[in-house]
Amino acid sequence: MKLLSSTQISWNEPWLFLIRIREGWGWRRRLLLALGISAVLFAAVFFFQPQRGLPASIAISLLAGFVLVALMDVGNLQREVTVKDDCIIVNSAISNWWFETFQLDAIQSVQLMRPEEWEKPYGGMVIHTAGDSFLVAVPNKVSLKTLADVLHRLKVAVTLSGWEPSETDTRIGVRDEIELDPKAARGEIEMRPVEAAEGPLLAPGHVAVQLVIALGPLLLALIGAIVVGVVLVRNWANLSVLERSLYGGGAFVALVVAFLYLIMIGQFIAAAYGIRVGHNRLRTRPNAMFDGTEDDLLGVEMFDRENWTKTVSKSSDYGFLRIDRPQSKLMFEGNKFRWTLPISAITACRIEESIVGSEGNPNPEKRYFVVIGAAGDGKPWDAGMIYIRTELGSDTAESRYKRAQQLFAQLAEVV
Repeated sequence: MKLLSSTQISWNEPWLFLIRIREGWGWRRRLLLALGISAVLFAAVFFFQPQRGLPASIAISLLAGFVLVALMDVGNLQREVTVKDDCIIVNSAISNWWFETFQLDAIQSVQLMRPEEWEKPYGGMVIHTAGDSFLVAVPNKVSLKTLADVLHRLKVAVTLSGWEPSETDTRIGVRDEIELDPKAARGEIEMRPVEAAEGPLLAPGHVAVQLVIALGPLLLALIGAIVVGVVLVRNWANLSVLERSLYGGGAFVALVVAFLYLIMIGQFIAAAYGIRVGHNRLRTRPNAMFDGTEDDLLGVEMFDRENWTKTVSKSSDYGFLRIDRPQSKLMFEGNKFRWTLPISAITACRIEESIVGSEGNPNPEKRYFVVIGAAGDGKPWDAGMIYIRTELGSDTAESRYKRAQQLFAQLAEVV
């Protein structure tokens, strides 16, 4: 299993599924085990504490034996199933007592069953490996079609009645699009790497400053909370209830305020600082297409498509986009690359919505990418861009979409 594998879809089985499908031999084995434990406990209780009497010893031993055997099933009350990009993991949702891992390259096939096909009120999944099969339940809130599509994209042989394979990631969809005929496109993108001697727009020192601006208060609040915790533990008996409340409450409030600062203020101040530094760094680049004084530079981040749905998504490049209307072309100057794209060469222009994390999540985070497509060296090329936000406030899905629309509208004017 990869160290950092990505979750594609996950769910919790219906409660007591394993217990409800247990066959007769499984119950008989547990009954015999409970009676055996009870017999051992009876011997210990009756012979070492004979004053309890025979009936009381039997009752205590039977109760303890069956309770101990019942506790063995705690991990089977509910299981969690996680499909990652390299394996399927089935583990107890109640405890960490056990888990099963099925590497995708070791799975021969997966059979998905609709509720009516195995006479259950929910779906099922059978994982077939060499010489063995493993059954898990799929609750109704998880679409069997979505699960089949995920497994199919992961190159797992999967069967589901009435399903046709699809390579499309259901977590990604088009929100707005300009209809373009790729065959009518003329020209290609001209891309060049930024030379090492020119330096990045944001050096490591600038990134460190951004981290301090955004995360500094939260880090200080965490350190303060640890110090307060130590003080409370060491002086608990000597502090009044009011003093304990003030110490603990103050530390908690500081953490909450610092966290709110991060999500509503800090990250956007850090972004504004980064853009200001980037403008200044443009003046030091000998081959830069801009000098940083242009009023129409748009700060954007570029993301490779495979990172769109990852929980922790790292941009592939950072820089400034300019729509050069007189010359009818797009120009980008970034940390790693600079490119020029004639408007006539654009084959696609749209906003795509991506669902972050696993498929089937009822309350997912949403991201919005402005996508432009073209040809480069005779091959298809596209880029997913996010317009960098510097305004303070809550960055909701609606505000992210509106920000994407602002960039999309400017492109739509010239495409």
